[in-house]
Amino acid sequence: MKYSKIMLGAALIGATASTIFAQETLRSLAEERGRYIGAILNSEWFNNAIESQFEEIHKTQFNAVVAENEMKFDATEPNKGQFSYAKGDKMVTYAKANKMRVRGHALAWHSQVPGWVNNIRDKKQLLDVLKNHIDNVVGHWKGEVAEWDVVNEAINDDNNHGWRSNGSVWFQTIGAEFLDSAFVWAHAADPDAELCYNDYAIEWGLGQGSKAGFVVDQVKRWKQNNIPITCVGTQTHIEISHETTPQNVRALAKALAEHDVVLNITELDVGFPQGSAGSLGASDYAKQGHLYRQFMDVFLEEPNMGEFMIWGVTDAHSWLDGQQGKTQGLIYDKQYKAKPAYDSLIASLKAHPASEVKSPYKSAATPDTTVQDTTTQDTSAHDTTAVQDTTVKDTTTQDTVATPGPVVSDTGNVGIRRGSATLTEVRMNLVGRTLSIVGASNAKVQVFDMRGRPVYSAVTSKGSVDLSAISDGLYVVRVKVGSKTLERRVALR
Repeated sequence: MKYSKIMLGAALIGATASTIFAQETLRSLAEERGRYIGAILNSEWFNNAIESQFEEIHKTQFNAVVAENEMKFDATEPNKGQFSYAKGDKMVTYAKANKMRVRGHALAWHSQVPGWVNNIRDKKQLLDVLKNHIDNVVGHWKGEVAEWDVVNEAINDDNNHGWRSNGSVWFQTIGAEFLDSAFVWAHAADPDAELCYNDYAIEWGLGQGSKAGFVVDQVKRWKQNNIPITCVGTQTHIEISHETTPQNVRALAKALAEHDVVLNITELDVGFPQGSAGSLGASDYAKQGHLYRQFMDVFLEEPNMGEFMIWGVTDAHSWLDGQQGKTQGLIYDKQYKAKPAYDSLIASLKAHPASEVKSPYKSAATPDTTVQDTTTQDTSAHDTTAVQDTTVKDTTTQDTVATPGPVVSDTGNVGIRRGSATLTEVRMNLVGRTLSIVGASNAKVQVFDMRGRPVYSAVTSKGSVDLSAISDGLYVVRVKVGSKTLERRVALR
């Protein structure tokens, strides 16, 4: 089995070889790079009808999660004004216990809408229903769901793209204004949540008349009109023959970056034609792995990409065979054995050093410079594990600049510097929960969570401080020596 056990002890991220990890995982490598890699919780998990190894792999390998069906309209409001949160609460509790980022999927979608909604033909009444649903659902998980798919699959599939009309009660009864209204209401219900438009086939390219081009045009309009959209989700359900798709995703990310919008891969699977499972060989799975790696390469190289979500963990529980006419599209086979796709993702992560990966989820504190005390900064946020700048209001802009790493010598020492000049050298050693500062006396040590909020402060006593009172997780440690500072990310496990 290719997955690791829980990471043991506490470690400086990027520290010397004396730091000990149980084994690198997708999760540990993604976290070092300020990114999220996730997978759905299948409906079988919610119904306690899944193998025990599923959850062990899920919480070990991933740091983001989304429900397959359990937060959709028909699941959360099956009858008018009667809300059902139990299954969504189960996932949020699981995510909190395992320090995962939660995606909410989805608020306004033409599919999986209960019959009582589809029967409404009065515009004002349906607007009231949508607003009430968003107010209640987003409000219920305020501060717990980091990101919502506010509108899902609202573009038609014609060559001349426009908003979906056939089969959409929202467009047929309300018109296009339902999209703008949904974003405004979601932002009002949770001002700190990231708000996405999510769709399929936008990974097919930005050519004339393309679905992706239509999305970019709408994003531009939304931003110009102060509609609070912060992200786009490309579902990216593809077949093994779709070899140009990763570069199409790159082009889309670059186009959205011009409008300060994040692109997330939200529902990735790379399937083979149905019926081919028995004839697949090593070269086929290697090709699948190569495609997965290309997606991860793009994801790590584009600074406005933050989440890499796979639509499943194991081929034993996948929608592909039953609903998509494809098969074998995930990174674990039906026996929970890691496929070459898993190894390819690991290889891509390792090939992109943490110091070179820029993230849209950014700490409020900036390493390697003299920084003012963060108690004077606006550090409100929604995600308890994300490195994210949340000082921006109403989503009119978004910071996607990377946080640079500290000066590191060949011995793993960290240098205090002003500009490009190293003034002195200080070594940080973390053994258990004891942080030792070698090379400086009377150093002030501050610890911040990844939202930039202070969680601990002390002056070194005999050159060390005890971090036992701090919960497991990712933190930024700041050491002040006189008027100068140095910072380092640490993982406490």
